[in-house]
Amino acid sequence: METKVRLATAQDRRALDEFYKREGIDFHGLSTRSAFTPTGSTKETMYVVAASQDIIVAALRLDVAEDSGLGDVGYIQHFEIEDELEETDLGLRMLEKTIEIADERRLRALDAIVREDRADVIKLYLDSRFNELRKEVYLRRNFRERVF
Repeated sequence: METKVRLATAQDRRALDEFYKREGIDFHGLSTRSAFTPTGSTKETMYVVAASQDIIVAALRLDVAEDSGLGDVGYIQHFEIEDELEETDLGLRMLEKTIEIADERRLRALDAIVREDRADVIKLYLDSRFNELRKEVYLRRNFRERVF
């Protein structure tokens, strides 16, 4: 079964929703929420997908934002692959396609935002010549419990 890696289209919306649902992620929430980028607002959002027989088996979100010091930068988030395909070259192919898109759009850099516990994904990025710039800690102080 052939798996094609490509830029998602509007027709992929339902398949993306089903894929992220299988991964335990709310795609509707992802698509309506603004991206977390260190530079501020996003100029463009797109998804890179891997599809096999019209079923999405891997996806990532690519946001483009302007960094005042660099120019346009791509931010990769929500990179997920079906469990049974994680040990294949699919992750590498997904990143290669994303790098190709970044080059076509003349982005100055690609950044990846990854949770620290995703060692497999971090290794994939490092193997693809990404450099670790820093680690961050996400902190929150809650003030009161929700009523509902």
